[in-house]
Amino acid sequence: MVRLFLTFILFFVGISLADDKVSKFESMVDNYVKQNFKEFEIVNMVKIPKSYIKQIPEDFDSVECKSKGNSGLYLYLSCFTYKDGKQNGEIPVTYRISQLSKDGSLTPVIHKNQKVNILYINGSIKIQLLGTALESGRVGSYIKVKNISTGKELVGKVIDQQTVLVEGE
Repeated sequence: MVRLFLTFILFFVGISLADDKVSKFESMVDNYVKQNFKEFEIVNMVKIPKSYIKQIPEDFDSVECKSKGNSGLYLYLSCFTYKDGKQNGEIPVTYRISQLSKDGSLTPVIHKNQKVNILYINGSIKIQLLGTALESGRVGSYIKVKNISTGKELVGKVIDQQTVLVEGE
């Protein structure tokens, strides 16, 4: 009976310690993101994959996050934990970001001078080309792009963070 009681207590202490490290990690990542990703209007942390929660070290004193990209709705980060200046873990984290930037304008998903895929459709003909965005744009907006091989400027609709759809006559 005493053994069962002690096992029960140790189980809850273990859960409590695990929750503490996750809370500490989330708090430190939130602070880091708010200080270092000011170009995005951060809404909230969406998730840390469950399989990675177990990999959060028990003992760490700082975090550093690097962007793996964004989709216009989500910011994907790779966050590193450090103890005494040495990296001791890497955890992927996803944040929801606002479509609006801090000044109230819509956040572009394609930026000027970014390399983009141009999907050209004319009837039943579909061609994928490589191009450069001549303007910034958000999903659904029309921007100018330049075909890298021909130098021709085209206008197309932004489909996602790397694709512009150009429809022929």
